[in-house]
Amino acid sequence: MRKLFTVLGVVAAVLLIYYFANSYVNDSLRAVNENDDTEINVEIPSGSTTKDVAKILLDNDLIKNKRLFKYYAGKTGRDSMLKAGSYTLKKSMNTDELLMALTGGEGISDNTANITIIEGMTMEDVANLISGQLGLSYDKLLKIMNNGQIFKEDFEFLNDNPEINILQGYLMPDTYNVYKDSSEEDIVKILLKQFDSFYIKEIKPRMKKTKLSFPEVINLASIVEKEAKIDEEKNEVAAVFLNRLNIGMKLQSCATVNYARGEWKERLTYDDIAIDSPYNTYLIEGLPPEPINSPGMTSIIAAMEPADVDYLFFVSKGDGSHYFSKSYDEHIKAADEYLID
Repeated sequence: MRKLFTVLGVVAAVLLIYYFANSYVNDSLRAVNENDDTEINVEIPSGSTTKDVAKILLDNDLIKNKRLFKYYAGKTGRDSMLKAGSYTLKKSMNTDELLMALTGGEGISDNTANITIIEGMTMEDVANLISGQLGLSYDKLLKIMNNGQIFKEDFEFLNDNPEINILQGYLMPDTYNVYKDSSEEDIVKILLKQFDSFYIKEIKPRMKKTKLSFPEVINLASIVEKEAKIDEEKNEVAAVFLNRLNIGMKLQSCATVNYARGEWKERLTYDDIAIDSPYNTYLIEGLPPEPINSPGMTSIIAAMEPADVDYLFFVSKGDGSHYFSKSYDEHIKAADEYLID
């Protein structure tokens, strides 16, 4: 009988603990104040993690417990669906309602707009996009982008690399939710902030793996961005150019010639590759003077972590992929096969 009472006591204790734990969780997921409809403007920066979002919400007194918010977002499969932007939220919103707003964009403020910087855009492309969507000055944007060291106190990558002044290569591709009344300087700083975060978290720890300097990494990555159309091949394309650099061979990148020409052609002529330009890597040795665009994260990592291969050539197969080869003879045979009109 005594054992029975002991067992019943343990069961009762477990049920009691479960009851209070469940009550605590449920209470933590309820609205901070169901009767407070005061609007609170919240900014969720691009690249924010669920942990970052939870901290922002807690700091604005919109949730009760950031760990439970993070747990619940993950449990319901919405942790990977959170969207950056400027939101108008209320303390009367429970966790489900907050997640609905943050994943569906329902609470995004009317005074903001989305701008999308695509991988491979040049500074001129970015300035044109921003000026067109936000009504800002194209000339002023380019002037700021050509004078990056004015932001050296704001961003670690510029402070670490004082030789970087032209911001081509460092305007991070992503979708940004920005205030419509932002200035030209405000917008450029938003793009640089995103790049700086990637620099600190992903680039600096990998720099010991490469012999290239940081500006050279971005320079090479910008070439890889245009040469490789599928992510799976980027580390192989990067390896080809690094192998050429290591043996003193010219890069002979069609992407750099197209940049020098100012327009894109899938097939270059002999006249095209004879263009007199410091960006024509058929003529110059080594990398061009500056990056030719702003590469995406995958291309940047590929430049630091190339494939362990001894390829020196590649030719397009016409479907976005490439045939890689080690010798010139093999390359010519592949070109004859894949470049037939």
